[in-house]
Amino acid sequence: MKRRKGISSLFYTALAILFISCHSGSNNKRQDADTTRVSEQGIVIENDTLSQVFAAYIKVKDALVASDPKLAGEASNRLSESLKGIHGCENTAILAQELANSTDLALQRSAFSAISKDLIDMYQRPSLSAGKIYVIHCPMYNNKAGGDWLSTSPEIKNPYFGEEMLTCGTVTQEIK
Repeated sequence: MKRRKGISSLFYTALAILFISCHSGSNNKRQDADTTRVSEQGIVIENDTLSQVFAAYIKVKDALVASDPKLAGEASNRLSESLKGIHGCENTAILAQELANSTDLALQRSAFSAISKDLIDMYQRPSLSAGKIYVIHCPMYNNKAGGDWLSTSPEIKNPYFGEEMLTCGTVTQEIK
């Protein structure tokens, strides 16, 4: 119980600093390379770093859909590394690392919710050359406070509940 309390304490510290993360400044400098990169999910984002972040995020989401904390941790390590390449996303990278360091699925999902809020805001402004990014909302997550996530498909596969409530959610936005 004491170990869990320590992890929770670290998580809440990370959440507190998340308030001033990726989306907080309008002058965020993303990596210089504005190269077109096709992610494995069929989305073309005209910035290599943003494309890498998105691909890593989707792997974390898919691992949480599968309720696989080990895979979620591994994918979140990659997400954390990708986020470190974006000025202003240092705190989100720390939160992704906290997710990576945990094997508690509930804690991972909570961290993923906070990361999702940040990345949803960040991807409101990407240069997409192909595909769509979907913002999906689950009204049941977090004691009915709800939770959002990004997806490459309008098909609902809920990372907050996995098989328990796999199709709980609705598409609330399409980013083109």
